[in-house]
Amino acid sequence: MKRDRFILPYIIFNILLFVSVNGYQVTLKGDGPIVAGATINFVVTIQDGNDLATGTLFKYDWEDSGIPQHTKQSENQNATDSWSITYNASIYPVGPYLTQVAVKKCVIYETFCYQIGSARIFFDITGTLNGKLNLQQMNLTRPDHYVSSKETVTHIVEFKKSDKEYISKAPTVLTYWFVDCTYYGITTDFAFPFNYTTPDESHIVEALVMADFTPLPPSTTVPPSTTTTKTTTTTTTKSTTTTSTLKPTTIKPNVTTSSPKITTIGSNSTTTAIKTVIKRSMANNFSQKVVSKIKVPVNGNLAPYNGSFPFVCNGSQVPTDPLKSYGYFSKSVNVKAPLSKVNVTGNNWIQPGDLLSLKISCSGSKNIEYCVEYHRGQYNVTGNESCYVYEQLDSCDFSIQRFLSLPKNTIVIIIKNDVSKVVTPVTVNIYKVKKQSQLSVIVVPVSFCLVAVVMIVFGVAYYIQNRSRFIIEVADFNFGHHYSDMEYKTFRERLRDSIVNAFSRGPTPSTSEVPVWPPGQKYGNMT
Repeated sequence: MKRDRFILPYIIFNILLFVSVNGYQVTLKGDGPIVAGATINFVVTIQDGNDLATGTLFKYDWEDSGIPQHTKQSENQNATDSWSITYNASIYPVGPYLTQVAVKKCVIYETFCYQIGSARIFFDITGTLNGKLNLQQMNLTRPDHYVSSKETVTHIVEFKKSDKEYISKAPTVLTYWFVDCTYYGITTDFAFPFNYTTPDESHIVEALVMADFTPLPPSTTVPPSTTTTKTTTTTTTKSTTTTSTLKPTTIKPNVTTSSPKITTIGSNSTTTAIKTVIKRSMANNFSQKVVSKIKVPVNGNLAPYNGSFPFVCNGSQVPTDPLKSYGYFSKSVNVKAPLSKVNVTGNNWIQPGDLLSLKISCSGSKNIEYCVEYHRGQYNVTGNESCYVYEQLDSCDFSIQRFLSLPKNTIVIIIKNDVSKVVTPVTVNIYKVKKQSQLSVIVVPVSFCLVAVVMIVFGVAYYIQNRSRFIIEVADFNFGHHYSDMEYKTFRERLRDSIVNAFSRGPTPSTSEVPVWPPGQKYGNMT
C-alpha cells in the first residue's frame, strides 16, 4: 500500500516535468567566424511558446571543443545568457570549433533543477580577417558590383564586429590597395577613393589589410643639457625635451584610370616614419620567391614593382605569425555610364478621343528597363517611384501610346539601368474646341453660283448679238406660174437642196421682184 501511495505522485510529477520541458525552446547564436586571436560572443535565448521565459531561475552550463577547453556555469532569472571566449592565436589553430550550452530550470524554491533543453553551434577560426569590400558612390553603398563612370568610387573594407575590435588593439594597421594588379598606395582608414572614367569596362580591386601587434619602439627622449659660461654673469640654458611617437600617416593617392599617380608624402620626417613602419611590417612577411605581377604607376606610366605581396594577384600566402593578422578582400567592378539626356517629344495637348503619342529617347549603358505610371491630375515626383514590372530595352528609344479620358493627367516615365534611375513626369491636357463651319462649305457654293450667273449673262448677250441670223422663212406656194424647163426632182432631192440652200443662201430677195427660175426646173408631184 505504501508503494502504491508514491506511484501516483511520481507519475503526475513526470507528466508535469515532460510538459514543462517540452514547452521551452533553446536557441544559441554566435558572431563567428573570427580571426585567430579574436574574441567570439555567444548568446542563448529561452522561449516559452512565442514569449521569453521569465520569472524562473535558470542555470546555464557552457563548454566548447577547444583544447584546452573553455567552460562556464552561470544562473539568472533572465531568459538570456551570454558567453565570450578569446582564442589565442598561438594556442588555438585555425579550423572548425563547437560550443554548446545546457539549460536547467529550478523549481520548488529553486532547490530542484532539471534540464529543459540544450543547443550547440559550430564556428570557424580563420587565418585571415573576416569582412567584405564595399563600394560607395555619393555616400550610398552599391548593392552590387556596378559603378557609375561619372562619380568617384570609395572602396571601404567592412570587418565583422569581433575582428574589428581585435585589430583595433594593434599599434599598426595598414591597408594596401591594388586595381588590376597595380599598386596604388597605403591607407589607414580602410577607405580608398578611385575614379573609373571609361564605361563598359571591368576591373578587379584588391585590398590587403595588415594588423601588426608588434609593440612600437619606445619614444625618443632627448635629455636636458646645461651649458655654463664663465663671464661676468653665469647663464644657464636648458634645452626643451621633445617626445615623438611613431604613427602611420594616411597616404591618399590622387589617381585615375587614365593616368594613375601616387601622391608623395610631404615632410621628410613623415616619410622616414612611414618607411620605418612599412619595412618593419613587411620584413620576412611578404614573400620574394615568386615573380611579381604587380605594377606601380610612375610618371603616368606603369612600371614593374620590385617585390610581391601575399594573396594579391594570386600571390603566395605567408607563414603564420602570431603578432600579425592579415585580411585579403577583392571585388569585381563593372563600370557603367548612367542615364542622361532624356528627351520626350510629342503633343501633350490633345482633343477628346485623340490618341496620345510620345517618343522617348536617352543615352546610357545597356541593361535599360522602363515602366510608365499614369496619375490623375497634377502629380509631384519624389524620385523614389518604382514599378513591379519593367520592360527590357535593347536601346533607350521607345514610344508611349494611350487613350486618355480625364481633362488633366500626369504620366511618370521611370527609366533605369544598373547604376542610375531617371524619373520624368509629363503633363497631358485634354481640351475641347468649338466647332466652326469650314471655309469650303461657304466658298464652294458661292463660287458655283457666281459661275452660273456669269454663264447666264454671257448666254443672253450672245443671243442678242446673233439673233439677226435666226429668221423665220415663209414658203410661197405660187401655183399660178408654170415653167417648162423645171427639172423633175424627187422629194429626197428637194429636201437635200433645201438644206443646202438654207446654209448657203444669199440675201433674201424682196417680195416685189419676180423670182427667176432656172430653165428646165420643174416640180413633179408632191406625192
